[in-house]
Amino acid sequence: MYAPEAWQAMGDAGVTVSLAPTSEAQIGLETAVPAIDEALAVGIRPGLSIDVEVALASDMFTQMRTLHAIQRMRAVNAAYGTDTTPDRITSRDVLDFATAQGARTNGLGDVTGSLTPGKQADLLVIAADDINTMPLNDAVGTLVLGADARNIETVVVAGQVRKRNGQLVGVDMDELRRQVTESRDTIRKAAAKD
Repeated sequence: MYAPEAWQAMGDAGVTVSLAPTSEAQIGLETAVPAIDEALAVGIRPGLSIDVEVALASDMFTQMRTLHAIQRMRAVNAAYGTDTTPDRITSRDVLDFATAQGARTNGLGDVTGSLTPGKQADLLVIAADDINTMPLNDAVGTLVLGADARNIETVVVAGQVRKRNGQLVGVDMDELRRQVTESRDTIRKAAAKD
């Protein structure tokens, strides 16, 4: 972990930070704990990202839940045995990290990350009546803490429908499976020769 002075310098400079909650723990980077509290303490609202998709969860739902759980665990642990109230992030914070802050962190905040006039039409439609999302009481809480990739009904990117009724649009899945399997087999053969 960076020293508090380094975090303060980053906050003062207005830098962006992207956290990949599952890879930091699995790979064992530094303390293996995403630096969410350190970033927030200096005014940095981090973006969420995904790293090492071939070995770890490649969906933003997992990243959101992981960060939410880790930060809340840290907050409660820091306050345990004191009269201090834990400073916990909310599901709304986590959704912001995954959307608006994720776009901003990647230099795309003026293009995407929120439903705002003038930005490209990027949208996910999530089923709220699936077994793991019903009954819908809190849309943001359900999205962050209950939903997963199987609940995505529709995906629109830059105004173009990429997934409809739970199925990818314009993708030959059989051909994609063939290419992925061929790629894997080629890598395995090359590794076996070494």
